[in-house]
Amino acid sequence: MENFPESTKNIPMRKIMYSIGLITTIGISLGATFKILHMPGGEQLFNYSFLGFLLIYVPMTSIDRYKQNGCKTLSEKLRIGLAFSSSITIGFAVLFKMLHLQGVDELLLVGMGMFSFGFLPLLFFTMYKKSIS
Repeated sequence: MENFPESTKNIPMRKIMYSIGLITTIGISLGATFKILHMPGGEQLFNYSFLGFLLIYVPMTSIDRYKQNGCKTLSEKLRIGLAFSSSITIGFAVLFKMLHLQGVDELLLVGMGMFSFGFLPLLFFTMYKKSIS
C-alpha cells in the first residue's frame, strides 16, 4: 500500500460527512420554517433532520477530528470526548424539548455540566499551554 498524504486519504469520508451535514442542516432549517408557517410535515422534517445531525454528522465529525489531531495526550482525548458527549446530550435535550418528552431538565443539566466544567476548562488549559510555549 502506498503512503498517501493525510489530506488525500480522507477525501471520500469528508465529502460524505459534509454532504450529510449540509442535507441535515437544510432539513433542520426547512423543518423549522415549515413548522413556524404551520405547513404539513414541518415537525417531522425538523425532528428527523435534527436526529440525523446528532446521530450521524456529530459522531463522524468527532471521529474525523480525533484522527486528524492524532490525539497524543490524554487531555486532547478527553477534550474531544467531552465535546462529543456534551453536544449529543444537549442536542437530545433540545429534541426532547421539541417533542415535549420528559427528562429535558436532567439532560440539559448533564450536558451543560459536561460542557461548562469539563470541555471548557480543558479547552482553555490547552490554549494557555500553547500560548506559553
